[in-house]
Amino acid sequence: MPWLGRDLASRYWKYRATFPGDEWALPLVVRHEGRIVGIQGAEASRFPVLRTPDTFSWLTQSMQGRGLGTLMRQAICALFFDELDVHAMTSGAYADNPASAAVSRKVGFVPNGTRLELRDGDAAEHNKFILTRDRFIRPAVPVTIRGGAALRVFAGVARPGDG
Repeated sequence: MPWLGRDLASRYWKYRATFPGDEWALPLVVRHEGRIVGIQGAEASRFPVLRTPDTFSWLTQSMQGRGLGTLMRQAICALFFDELDVHAMTSGAYADNPASAAVSRKVGFVPNGTRLELRDGDAAEHNKFILTRDRFIRPAVPVTIRGGAALRVFAGVARPGDG
């Protein structure tokens, strides 16, 4: 699939060019023992007002089933709840991907409806989930974030003194 690298690079350059803005995505690389093993991110529309980003992730198959997917989701939720003062986080999983839905439940997400989405040219059932701060199940090890003030300024949600 020679197009895959080009498609991926194009998508990430688009993300960089549109962040921040009315609609943006923040994909973060996931490393394990020095190797890139996945992507964990969030995307949002009208973030300074709505403050409800939607998570997305990809984890290499060799790393699945080890708890890393749950930790990835917890880390992005900690970043957004603690540093960007979100109201809620949303996520989704296709009906044929119960492992992804299980990760959401482990983090504290609850069902929030189902809809059909286009996937590879066909309709596919997509289950939606939502997480509020009071339901967030944090990881055993606290998430440490550096650069939160700069990110808040960049995302348009600066606190007094972020400056």
